[in-house]
Amino acid sequence: MTNETECKFFQARNEQDLFYHIKNVTGIKVIGGCTYLSRLPEKAISTSMIKEYKVITKHERYIETGPAVTLSELEEIGERNLPKILYDAIKTSATPFIRNLATIGGNIASENHKLSLYSPLLALDAQLEIKSQNESKLVSMQNFHGLKPKSIISLIRIPLNDWDISIYFRLGPGITITPESAGFSFLAATEKNALSQIRIAFAGPFAFRCTSLENRLLGHRLPLSYNEIASFVQEAENVFDIIAEDKKYAPLLKQQFLNLVRYSLEQLT
Repeated sequence: MTNETECKFFQARNEQDLFYHIKNVTGIKVIGGCTYLSRLPEKAISTSMIKEYKVITKHERYIETGPAVTLSELEEIGERNLPKILYDAIKTSATPFIRNLATIGGNIASENHKLSLYSPLLALDAQLEIKSQNESKLVSMQNFHGLKPKSIISLIRIPLNDWDISIYFRLGPGITITPESAGFSFLAATEKNALSQIRIAFAGPFAFRCTSLENRLLGHRLPLSYNEIASFVQEAENVFDIIAEDKKYAPLLKQQFLNLVRYSLEQLT
C-alpha cells in the first residue's frame, strides 16, 4: 500500500503488539478504516485484527464498544439497542460502503475536523478509555481534547438513558467532509410537564457542549414561551461566539446552529 512516498504498513495482532510498535517505530500512526484520510501516513498500524477491539457489549445502563467496530456493525445491532440519536447519526453517515470500513474509534479520533458521531457521543456524555503503555483511564467526551502521543482509544462507553426528545442533524454535504460539515445533537427529558434535562452539542471544525447554557432551562414549564426561546437562542449565540473566537469555520455554520437550537426548543410541548 503506497502513497506518493512508500508507506510502511503494520497489522497489530493484539494490544501488546500494538503498543510494541507504538513504542519502537518512530512516528507510527494508529489507523482505523482510513475513510477520512486522503493519504496514509508514512508509517501506519491497523487495529482491525485485534479481537477485543471488535467487540460490542450491552449492559443494563450502557453499551461498550471497541474502537475497531465499524459503523455498519453498530448499525446492525439496531435502533432498539442504541440511543436513537446515535443510530440516526450512523444512518446519515456517508454511504453503506464507507460505513462498512469506517470505525467508531477513527470517527472520534479524527484530527482537524470532528466527524458524524462526535456530537451525539458528546451529547450522550459517552466515556472513552484512553490507554498508553503504562496507564489506562476513563475520560468523558467533554474532557477529551485529542490523543496524546503514544496513546489510543481502547473502549467507548455509551450511556443508555431515556430521552423524550432526540434530534440529530448533519450539516453540509451528504457524503464528503468539507468546511461546511458539522453535526448538531439535541436531547431533552421532561418530568411533570417541566424540562428536567437538556443536552446540546455541536461538532465540526470544532466541538462544544456548554453545561451552564443547558442548565438555564432546567425546571422551566412546557411549552416554552417565545421570549424564553428567544432569550436562550441569544445566549447560545454568545456562547458560540466565545468558543469560536479563535477558530476557523464557515460563517453559515453559526446560523445553522442557532436555527437548530430554536427548532429543537420548539419541539418541547
